[in-house]
Amino acid sequence: MALLTVNKIYKSFAGEPLLKNISFSIDEKDKIGLIGVNGAGKSTLIKIVLGLEEFDLNPDNGQYGEVAKKSELKIGYLSQNINLNPENTIFQELMLVFSNLIEDYEEIKKLNELVAKDLENFDVHMEKLAEISSRYEQQNGYAVEYKIKTVLIGLGIQEELWNEQIKNLSGGQKSRVALAKNLLEEPELLILDEPTNHLDLIGIDWLEKFLKEYNKAFIVISHDRYFLDNVTNRIFEIEGKTLKSYKGNFSDYVLQKEIYLSGAMKSFEKEQEKIKKMEEFVRKYKAGQKSKQARGRQKLLDRMERMENPVVTTRKIRLKFEIEVASVDRVLEVNRLSKNYNGKTIFNDIDMKLFKGDRVGIIGKNGVGKSTLLKIINGLEKQNSGEFKIGERVKIGYYDQNHQGLTSDYTILEELLYSFDLSEEEARTVAGGFLFSNDDINKRISSLSGGEKARVAFMKLILEKPNFLILDEPTNHLDIYSREILEEALEGYEGTLLVVSHDRHFLESTVNKIYEIEHFKAKMFDGDYDSYISRKKEKKERIEGKYLSYEEQKRNRNRISSLEKKYRSLEEKIEKLENEKSELEKNYEKAGEKNNIDELMELQEKIQNKDNEILFTMEEWEKVNQEIQLMEGRCEN
Repeated sequence: MALLTVNKIYKSFAGEPLLKNISFSIDEKDKIGLIGVNGAGKSTLIKIVLGLEEFDLNPDNGQYGEVAKKSELKIGYLSQNINLNPENTIFQELMLVFSNLIEDYEEIKKLNELVAKDLENFDVHMEKLAEISSRYEQQNGYAVEYKIKTVLIGLGIQEELWNEQIKNLSGGQKSRVALAKNLLEEPELLILDEPTNHLDLIGIDWLEKFLKEYNKAFIVISHDRYFLDNVTNRIFEIEGKTLKSYKGNFSDYVLQKEIYLSGAMKSFEKEQEKIKKMEEFVRKYKAGQKSKQARGRQKLLDRMERMENPVVTTRKIRLKFEIEVASVDRVLEVNRLSKNYNGKTIFNDIDMKLFKGDRVGIIGKNGVGKSTLLKIINGLEKQNSGEFKIGERVKIGYYDQNHQGLTSDYTILEELLYSFDLSEEEARTVAGGFLFSNDDINKRISSLSGGEKARVAFMKLILEKPNFLILDEPTNHLDIYSREILEEALEGYEGTLLVVSHDRHFLESTVNKIYEIEHFKAKMFDGDYDSYISRKKEKKERIEGKYLSYEEQKRNRNRISSLEKKYRSLEEKIEKLENEKSELEKNYEKAGEKNNIDELMELQEKIQNKDNEILFTMEEWEKVNQEIQLMEGRCEN
């Protein structure tokens, strides 16, 4: 059943269309990832769905679109603008979610007193007490505090903060409290805007498990590719002012989009060729013996509903890290480094060594001092004890997640001119490569969005040409496409890299060594992020002493037999689908010879659907194959 339906929504800003003919529906238990470049209109679309922003009349057809919702649909929305009562403690704020249950609890206490005192109305009080008590138990009233504590712990909000007032929290802590409140409300449709931004890896892992088990619908705006892979079963992409829906998670979307673009591009090119031939005929014969046919072709051209070019060209930043001079082999050495705040130990006796060409990721829970360690190395904070040494000819380029290295009163142009020996023309050229137009370059840093500040910071890093890059959460505020560009740029970087990040895809793509800060110390794992996760998992399984009993082995063998039958069945299905697609392609060629555009379009849609069916069947076939290998491996252990 559809919870919400959006039909042909149009929205413009300053006379320019932002969203055109947006249509989709959301069903119960849909798990949707909403993606698109920064500025594509994701947040605007969500505000329209919520009724916080109006949509416009479509000038192309003179009609309004429509947003239809299920009656009394309960929607929960986590935006990047936090709306909490600053005077409440964290626990008080979260208890507001259960205000109806708290009222019931207070009423139960009163009725219990009345039952003991007001014997004349004993039956009346007992009947009411039974009614409220039953409702309280059905809604798990006795588990309210347990629920709150579970979510707080899962999102990494430490117990000592639970009685802290909201107004005393950091921005990241407030974001996590707002997320906790939304999760506890359990609405029919949960809408989360960048929920992983202020979570550490453990918190993200907990949130993924929560959303996997969430038995209602949600939409999540996210640029975290691993997160989207792990929690979604549909992807909505806003591109070129329109929205296209894809089945499956982010990896499925990548494959499907490639197939879609391949087929759609062929159709577009064929249509363009057809149009070109018809226009040439009209030009050639508009006067003369074949003028009647030419007028007929022109009418056909005028009535034709033409395809949009399926390839949307999006301007991308030009990011390439170069170094002026190579560093010595030993780039950084950290010995017994310690840091305290107000008598509280943040980390103690941190040891670390980085050599030229190392690509190191630092991970750990929020609050263990990852960003603080980077600030100490950059001379922005002082350690309490220990020392660190920067190697000869090492030139550091530091990316601060809060962009404190930017001067808020400067314009973008001034930031470049005052930081580097550049002419105004050179500065404008550099800014243009980071998508800042002539008007943008005169914006003050203080007025920029998080994504724009990130681009200014990267622009400065490029110009500095450091041989040692220190990056603190560099993917925050970057969309998926910009993250991919950053990863490609770092892949070609010849210097040394030290990065703090909670973006698992980014870590997997860029680092070959992991330092995990845990229990006040840093432990080194030699290998990429995937290897680190595998070794952690193996260690956990060894500790838990997992092994398979004879009965479990027997069940596994039966499961393998069942999977092998399914594997053979899927192979036969794929072969059948390939044959059906081949027949459709033959019919497509025949329709092309007859210049039958309607039939061509119909067949193209059928071919695309058949491609999707083949893709999904092959993915299922691959999953079955992987499960067979996994089960066989278990039986061998």
